[in-house]
Amino acid sequence: MTTFLQVIILVAIASIAILVVYLIDRVNTLQRYTRLLQNDLPEADDPTAGPFGGLTGERLWDAVSGVPIDGWDKPSVDLVRNRYQLVLRKHVEELFLEGFQNSQAGVQAIPSSSRMVQTLRGPVESWIPIEHAIAIHQAGFERAKAADDGLPAIRQALDSAVSTLFGVAGVKLPIPMSEHLIPLTEAERAAEAVASAQAGLTTQPGQPNMPALPAASPNSAVQTATSPALTAQAVSAGAVPGAAEPNVGAAIAAALGGIDAPGSKRT
Repeated sequence: MTTFLQVIILVAIASIAILVVYLIDRVNTLQRYTRLLQNDLPEADDPTAGPFGGLTGERLWDAVSGVPIDGWDKPSVDLVRNRYQLVLRKHVEELFLEGFQNSQAGVQAIPSSSRMVQTLRGPVESWIPIEHAIAIHQAGFERAKAADDGLPAIRQALDSAVSTLFGVAGVKLPIPMSEHLIPLTEAERAAEAVASAQAGLTTQPGQPNMPALPAASPNSAVQTATSPALTAQAVSAGAVPGAAEPNVGAAIAAALGGIDAPGSKRT
């Protein structure tokens, strides 16, 4: 009888030992699977991921415009602001182009304050105040139907809205956006070349005073613009900043060129 009880106890102990070993193995297996799943989680799930440390949309705008953000000190925000210029420029370009395309399609629409902007490190949600978004969109809308003599006013309105926008964000704007989005027409380039030639003839030191050239009228400016020699001279002299670099403004000008002759008035 005693031997029988001892056998039962040994069997029970062996069963418990096997069960413990099995449970330990299962726990280790679950831990390995958990580590693999954690490694496979996308970076977007990390609240601090992205090119701006997790700041996106209106929160990103608030940070660069001086609104205190929890967990962000001034040096950290300054680093974000240095990289924010490209996002803001692209936001402005896309808003302007959207207004231009809406005007050509005959669509009246209020632009959104938010826009997904593509960067080298992935898409970023950009947000700007609605009044600036409307002003930039409206400049593109008016550009599509404006005659050449109305372009200076559109450039002024665009530069005013953009300079205010960049100023609030504390971001430096190297050149006015109108130089990129609304480049000079051929007539305006020719008029600038004539003005530069007049200034050169009347201001050279040690030279006798030369009679000033007659002021260029709009008609003569258009005729001069059709002269290949003067156009080539103006381009080679640097009268057309960034003319060799394709941009949104050049694409818009090309699109308009397919509709009307250069310098013609659109109604």
